[in-house]
Amino acid sequence: MSWNKIVYNFRELQLMGTLSGGQSFRWVHHKEDDVWVGVFAKTVWKLKENDKCLQYEVIGSLLDNQTETKSSGNIKTEKVDYKTILEGYFRLDMDLGVCYKEWSSKDELFRKACNQFYGIRMLRQEPVENLFSFICSQNNHISRISSMVEKLCTHYGEKICEYDGKDFYAFPEVEKLSEPQVADCICLMSLNHLEALPVDTHVYQIAAQNYLPHLRGKKNVTDKMYVEIGDHFRSLYGHMAGWAHTVLFCADLKKFQQKENCNTEENSKPKKKRKKL
Repeated sequence: MSWNKIVYNFRELQLMGTLSGGQSFRWVHHKEDDVWVGVFAKTVWKLKENDKCLQYEVIGSLLDNQTETKSSGNIKTEKVDYKTILEGYFRLDMDLGVCYKEWSSKDELFRKACNQFYGIRMLRQEPVENLFSFICSQNNHISRISSMVEKLCTHYGEKICEYDGKDFYAFPEVEKLSEPQVADCICLMSLNHLEALPVDTHVYQIAAQNYLPHLRGKKNVTDKMYVEIGDHFRSLYGHMAGWAHTVLFCADLKKFQQKENCNTEENSKPKKKRKKL
């Protein structure tokens, strides 16, 4: 991928203050190359700024799969206008210099602050993500909120792509968050219903690959599949099926696999003999 550009006055947008100031919790700053990587509009972006323009790359997007429209019986593919999406996200159609000048004339404290914190944009965010992000924000700090939001996306969102060894997910639709597994998580983890088994994408993959091969290759977990998977593990493990399956879930996670591999390699190394005194 090559960098695309949006030309603007550098004082009109400051990425550091805008993306790490507590508005959105899905941006990570890579200091070594001064690049921001984040997710919005079901798209994974890389952003970089200089004194002349905003540079951006689209790493991956689910929007590419939603651009086919039918017209007179024919399928027409429309190209996604990522530049317009990005401009809308940062509200770059608004002249921030004019606003800053007006606010500075009315407030001495703002006039002093805006010298360092220029170009702070109010992001145009998706309502559902914004709502759930700030539900998570109650009595939490930014890093923990970011972690909570990412867990929501990982467990319930649709995978966009993999980049630099990490999987990126879109924020889940509100319908997805209202499905039965949201309630099953609470039952299992908070209400002592140890037989409850939340069936998300990862649980489905474990079941399909190892227990229920006829479910392989399905794009979505239907209500019927949800019940079938849960009933299978309840028949297998009994009244603590949810707890038992959590062990399988952990074993399937890459980070635990890597840790296990490290432990195995460590244990396989020949031990050094102690020197006699």
